[in-house]
Amino acid sequence: MIITKSKSIDILNNLSYWAVLMVAMMGAAVTTLMPLMVGAFTDSQLFSTQQVGFLTASDVAGILIASTSAYFWVRKCHWQKLVSLSLVIFIIANVATTWVNDFYLLIAVRFVAGLACGISYSIALAALGDRKSPDKAFGDMVTIQVIYGTVGFAVLPYFIKIWGFSGVFQFFNITLIIALILTLITYPSNNKQQTNVNLTSNIHWLSASLVFSGVVFYYFAQGTIWAYLERIGVAAGLSISEIGTILGIGFAISAIGSWLSGWSVERIGRPAAIWLTVIVQLPCLLALFYMKPSNALLIYGFATIIYQIFWSYIVPIMMGIFNDVDDSGRLIVFCIAAFKVGLVIGPPVAALIISIYSLNHVIGLGAIAIVVSAIFLVQADKSVR
Repeated sequence: MIITKSKSIDILNNLSYWAVLMVAMMGAAVTTLMPLMVGAFTDSQLFSTQQVGFLTASDVAGILIASTSAYFWVRKCHWQKLVSLSLVIFIIANVATTWVNDFYLLIAVRFVAGLACGISYSIALAALGDRKSPDKAFGDMVTIQVIYGTVGFAVLPYFIKIWGFSGVFQFFNITLIIALILTLITYPSNNKQQTNVNLTSNIHWLSASLVFSGVVFYYFAQGTIWAYLERIGVAAGLSISEIGTILGIGFAISAIGSWLSGWSVERIGRPAAIWLTVIVQLPCLLALFYMKPSNALLIYGFATIIYQIFWSYIVPIMMGIFNDVDDSGRLIVFCIAAFKVGLVIGPPVAALIISIYSLNHVIGLGAIAIVVSAIFLVQADKSVR
């Protein structure tokens, strides 16, 4: 069989695209599987409740710093070399995590892992934005992240049962190695090289501030509710395997949300779609608030699955607003930063609330944050039009 030059180029382009998707998939891995990470750290009995909150936030803090700074460097660097290096550091940090039990050293290791993750994730997001059909590319990204989360929730409880919290990071490394191999073979070039960055060009700063704040509040809610969703289930009497199965099913089904998002926005508009998310998610949280051991399996299943569907539903809307406030192709990396700001603040705050009050108070705080987020997002969408 003779492979023509054009055929070889097509193969390389496909491999390059898959390399980007795999890197983007791993960029969201910590966020996606955060409930199981929190549970694994807690069940190790090596760390206090407050320490678990800070451990969870340390990864996200590294991602936050890397993604925030990416606005200045993402269009100046050699993408393939920097992504390859960051993946190697990410893998090494995960290996080191399996050897470390000291809290402060583990914080430092996870922070480095977060920095490496944030660098590769930011470049992947910029590469997806450069494609001819960026909306489709972002949709593919969400889909592969959903698939990874589904697999993770299905198998990680067994990994954790055997290896403890080390099992989470061994699971990460399996896919990180695949991403690294693909990246070393081929990766997209930076086609929008910039030597100087004009901070004021083509950016609607009021809209940018509003959407950034809206995303931060929404992901603060996820840093409180989502991060402790596994603990909420355990407190209601569910087993780790039951929780993992339910969250895995919910994550798989959540792709429905991202598929319906664009379709519904065309018909009812962004503001209505944002408030629809609030109207659906708040009753889910109310159900979790009043959940009892006698009805836990049913309530936890329905509430978390519907909640996840509408989480996937609103994310493309947030990214759409972000995309509208800047024509330079750089500000999109701040979307990652906004995600991570909320996720950095959320777990330590949730841990503090749990230590003083209860898990139910965390649910209530998350509900308030979702409402505040909707107010900011709606105002951002109005100001950009």
